[in-house]
Amino acid sequence: MGLLDKLLGSPRERFARQVLTAVRDAGVAEARYLPEQFAIQLRRDSKTAAPSLAYLGNLFRECAGAGREERRQRIAAFLAAVVFNPGAPDTWADVAHLLRPLLRSESFGLGAPGGAPRPLRRPALPFIAEFVVVDQPTSIMYVTGAQLSAWGVTERAVYDRARANLAELAERTTRPETDDQPSIVRMVESGDAYWASHLLVDGWLAGQERLLGGRPVAFVPDTTGVVLAADSDGIGKLFEIIEEEYREAARPISTMAYTVDATGAVVPYSVPADDPRHPAVHRSEVVLAANEYAAQAAHLESEAFVAKLMVAERQGRMFSVASWAEGVDTLLPRADYVAFPAQDADTFLVAWDDVTREVDLEPEPGVRPERFRLRSWPHPGVVERLRRLASEPG
Repeated sequence: MGLLDKLLGSPRERFARQVLTAVRDAGVAEARYLPEQFAIQLRRDSKTAAPSLAYLGNLFRECAGAGREERRQRIAAFLAAVVFNPGAPDTWADVAHLLRPLLRSESFGLGAPGGAPRPLRRPALPFIAEFVVVDQPTSIMYVTGAQLSAWGVTERAVYDRARANLAELAERTTRPETDDQPSIVRMVESGDAYWASHLLVDGWLAGQERLLGGRPVAFVPDTTGVVLAADSDGIGKLFEIIEEEYREAARPISTMAYTVDATGAVVPYSVPADDPRHPAVHRSEVVLAANEYAAQAAHLESEAFVAKLMVAERQGRMFSVASWAEGVDTLLPRADYVAFPAQDADTFLVAWDDVTREVDLEPEPGVRPERFRLRSWPHPGVVERLRRLASEPG
């Protein structure tokens, strides 16, 4: 710890004091900092009112590296969302038209304390989840399971209504067709457009072919919007730009690209292994997987060893490896290759698909991104077959 930290506290503590001062200046009845939860507990109207918690983790990350004015604006927006948020309507009739689907990374929200209400979520695309929020003039509120009971509706009804609302919004915000077909279109988030979430609207991405003049490809590096381009041999160059935006984002979503299949459904963008674009496409998959698994591992509580997704590069191609250690109860992430570091022999690598043909891998229930529980070492005969299937990446 440096001298500044000893005198003034850690960066997190100094940031929390800055936000706490702003909250108190906003006129709340009571506010105090809870360092264990990195949150501010506040009572808005009176000291006898039920307290609420405002978690600072996301705001702290968003303000990292920001200038004084940008930080002030972000804290002001936080106050508007947390301190002056009127809350969600009490009845389904009043709230239904305000629901919106929200696309976020699978790891989003994993750092919330155990006692915090859990927002509604479901898988949308690899390493991406769909949430539902209540859209309000200056903020959004994540829908939780407890609210479903109060509204008297099912999860399916909430997801369906949220998507229907966004589909209606998408119709009103469709870009007019022009004679000029741009090579790249960036739709920037205004706060209530939910551009990234448009990928969840049936037919929306497929409909962009008229605008782009070719098979549509979409990128959502973060929550600030969506990038569209027509599929072409040169699209591989976009992946480097998207990865940089993803790494610099306060709230990253994905490094991957998405397109549509023959039915118009949104699917991850892919090309054959011998296509010149394949190294860039697969790199985007590996980078996203590594980041999501790392974020998951930081919060996953399990008796088993939580294996790391390791990343390597050879001959200009990136690949991932997960290790199946003998005698270790393990939660294994999905990887390009599985390493078998046998105690009495050299380590060897086997491609994931080859492993799954020899061994039944069962996903651990309730774990996203998915991991596979390895309670024992394979039978010696299986190990020998796997050894014969060993291959080198590249």
